[in-house]
Amino acid sequence: MLKLQLKSGKILEMNLASVEKALALYRAVIHECKKAKLDLTVADEDSIASMLMKNSEALLNIIGSELVMDCIKDCCDKVLYDKQRFSMDIFEDPKARGDFFGVMLLVAMENLRPFFTENSSVFDAITSLVLRA
Repeated sequence: MLKLQLKSGKILEMNLASVEKALALYRAVIHECKKAKLDLTVADEDSIASMLMKNSEALLNIIGSELVMDCIKDCCDKVLYDKQRFSMDIFEDPKARGDFFGVMLLVAMENLRPFFTENSSVFDAITSLVLRA
């Protein structure tokens, strides 16, 4: 089980979702990227930040997609947040709500990472944004 400490100090524990659920998430993300014409060309001077910025439309499509969110929630059946089994009810608490998008991002990243082994540095950079250093 993977244990991660969020910037809030709360602990997120998770195992990967089933391959079927992870592939559904993969397909939903690819669908949104395709709609926004994701640009994966990399120049020598490109940083991860510049890659993210030039693909901001794709990122906004992914973040705003109900299908992607539903797929991420489906991947949460093996997730514990602050020792509680994942449910949307946890985030009714205003103190927990600040962790919601971080939790969703981490669940998505960890379930997509195995499909993109050659891009682990990109996943690491994005994941580090929501973890306590």
